Amino acid sequence: MICSSFGKCGSCVLWEIPYKKQLEIKKERLKEMFGGFDIPEIEVVYGSDEHFRARAEFRIWHEGDKSFYAMRKRKEEGRGVIPIEECKIVDKAIYEIMTPLLKEIEKNENLRFKLYEIDFLSNSKGELIVTLIYHKKVDESIAEDIKKLKDKFQDVDFIVRKKGRKLVFDKNYLIEELNINGKTYKYKIIENTFSQPNREMNQKMIEWALKNSKHLRGDLVELYCGNGNFTIPLSENFNKVIATEINKESIEAATYNADINDRNNITFLAMSAAEFSQLKKENSPLLASYDLKNVLIDPPRAGLDSKSREFVNEFDNIIYISCNPETLKRDLETLAKNRKIKAFAFFDQFPYTNHMECGVVLER
Repeated sequence: MICSSFGKCGSCVLWEIPYKKQLEIKKERLKEMFGGFDIPEIEVVYGSDEHFRARAEFRIWHEGDKSFYAMRKRKEEGRGVIPIEECKIVDKAIYEIMTPLLKEIEKNENLRFKLYEIDFLSNSKGELIVTLIYHKKVDESIAEDIKKLKDKFQDVDFIVRKKGRKLVFDKNYLIEELNINGKTYKYKIIENTFSQPNREMNQKMIEWALKNSKHLRGDLVELYCGNGNFTIPLSENFNKVIATEINKESIEAATYNADINDRNNITFLAMSAAEFSQLKKENSPLLASYDLKNVLIDPPRAGLDSKSREFVNEFDNIIYISCNPETLKRDLETLAKNRKIKAFAFFDQFPYTNHMECGVVLER
C-alpha cells in the first residue's frame, strides 16, 4: 500500500516495512512472547493491507476557511494531531466519501462551526453512517442542513452528537453481511457500539473458530458476545448456546441477528461475566438444561480479571479471542496449566501497526 499520509500520521507506525515482512516480524514476536508455553505452529491469517477498516474516526482540523481530517502525530513529533490528505486503510466506501463530504461541510458554516470529529461506519454494500461530533450546542435547527447533505449522499445516514445530545437522520444502524464458508450471515450493527472493524479478517476469524470447535461436545457459553458476531455462526456447531453481554444495545442487536439468521438455539443474557458466573455458582434453574463444557471469550484489552479467569478455568474447552497478547499471556498462565493448546492463530486485523490479534484453543 502507498499512502500520502505515511510518515506524517501516527497510526501506521510500520509504514516503512513491506507488508509480508510485517507479518514475519509479528509472528516472531508472538513466538518469543509465548515461548514458555507448549504451543503449536502459529497460524498467520491475513487479508488485504489497504481499504480494510469498516470503522474509522477522524478529528477535524480547521484553518481559515478550510477544514481537514486529522490524525495523531507520530510519537517522535510529540503530542497533538496533524492534518492528513488521505487515509488508505479505510473501507473503499469511506475513502471515496471523505473528500466530497468535507467539501460540502466547508460550504455550510452551521455544519462546519466547531465540528470536532467525524466518525464513519460502513457495511459490505457500501452503505454508511456518518457521525458529526460537535463542541457546540446542537438542536433540531441543524436538520435542514443535514437534509442538504443527505440529498448529496443518498447511501448515508447521518447522526449529530454533542455531549448529552444525539440527533439521528434517519437510522442509527446498518445491516452487515458476512460470507462465512460460502454462507451469508446478516448482522445489525448499531452506531457507537462495538463491531469488528476489519470485515475480511472478521470473516476469517469466525471461520477459524468454526473449524476449531466443530469436534467439541456439550453446549457453549460465550462471554462478551457483543452483537452475536461469533455466537450466531458457532451456534451451528453446538446443541445450545448461552451468551452474555453487558451492553444492552449490543444484546438488542444480537437477539435481532439471531432472529434474521434463523438461529433458535441461542439464549442471550444482558449481564456481565461476573453475574453469569454467580448464576452458575448458585446452580440457577436457568442453566439446568445446559451441558456447559465449552466457553468462548473475546474480552477487552484488559483481558480477564482474576474472578473471570477463575470462572473460565472451570470449563473443559476454551476458545480465547484476544486483542492484547500481553493480557492473553497472563491469562494463559492459569488457563493452560491443565489444558493442551490445540491451536494458536495470529489475525492481522491492523496492518502497518504493532497490534496483534490472537486466537487460542485450549482443551482439557
